[in-house]
Amino acid sequence: MKKRLLALLLTGAVLTSLAACGGGNDSSNGGDDQSASQGSSDGTFTASGETLNVGVQSNIISIPTVYAEEKGYFDELGLDVNLIMFPNGSPENEGLAAEQLDVASNGLASVYSMASGLCDWIAESDSGSVTVNVYVRPDSPVLEHKGEIDGKPDMYGSADTLKGLTVLGPTSTMEQWVAASYFAQFGLTAGADYEYLNMDRAAAAQAILTGEGDVFVATDVDYCNMMEDAGMVAVADCMEATDTQFLNGFLARKDILEERYGDVVLFLRGMYKAAEELQADPDLRNEFALKFYSENGKPADEDDVKTETEIRPFIVPDDLTADDYYLGSGTLQVGNFFASIGTIEEDQVQFIEEAINVQPLQDALGITVKAATLE
Repeated sequence: MKKRLLALLLTGAVLTSLAACGGGNDSSNGGDDQSASQGSSDGTFTASGETLNVGVQSNIISIPTVYAEEKGYFDELGLDVNLIMFPNGSPENEGLAAEQLDVASNGLASVYSMASGLCDWIAESDSGSVTVNVYVRPDSPVLEHKGEIDGKPDMYGSADTLKGLTVLGPTSTMEQWVAASYFAQFGLTAGADYEYLNMDRAAAAQAILTGEGDVFVATDVDYCNMMEDAGMVAVADCMEATDTQFLNGFLARKDILEERYGDVVLFLRGMYKAAEELQADPDLRNEFALKFYSENGKPADEDDVKTETEIRPFIVPDDLTADDYYLGSGTLQVGNFFASIGTIEEDQVQFIEEAINVQPLQDALGITVKAATLE
């Protein structure tokens, strides 16, 4: 497993492999009006004094945010941050819609909040797709067919063996996107040809191992190891299933950006300070990640954490200015895919493009960042 994941990294399944959907720009939908809110042209921003409610998850997406809070980096900036733990991205979207959250560290579920016009995509944290695999049991008929899709000689499956199966996993997440993409490779759709049963990630993992369902999508190292230790077999990785890479990142409600822009800028400043510190010191990152996972019920051991550190680097400011980096490239590509299969309306893809907002990053870090576009 670890050798395979490392191979993915070495062949380019990392941040720098992401290309924009066709171009980019270095402006945002906020512009100068946002920069002027709680800030000045010299890059000085002040906190509003109100609490910034931030959604976090018990996985790699949120480690820099939680570390920044524990180290007092937000306090140093005068920012009052309240972290609220969620099991995955779908309930975070609900929290944003209910105005219980102002900002959220989120994965693929972010696409829905962007497509609805509720939130902007303001930053990215790590590759959410490097450690993703689709698993079936070792006696599954899916393993009887391999290489049926052109250009994918190592991917298992066929329309006949996949039809009628049940996938276990949370909705509005990386798991659902990868599963839908994998089945779509063989012309199959949820509801008509297979069932996607909504279950919390941890509950779904336990259920598949006790004989329920047929297919499980593991989205990080510890769940991949859990599946393989139990004899499950990977039939596809994320690139095989989706032809796309995806970066996790951060959502901010549009009204918060308008009314408390300085708070968002300061949040990003503190979070990226933490990301740089953790990325520069693997031992520190390993120690903190293992503690964080243990305290929040995520199955992981020292080896899992070390492997995750090796293959899933945090995005740091230097990455954001790379020639081939475009903020929101993954979210825009996923949005296009969702529109193609009817998960969102086609005209909502434009909302996703408009929600890619580089201005907070630029103001937080004093750099120029390009945004992905549809063209």
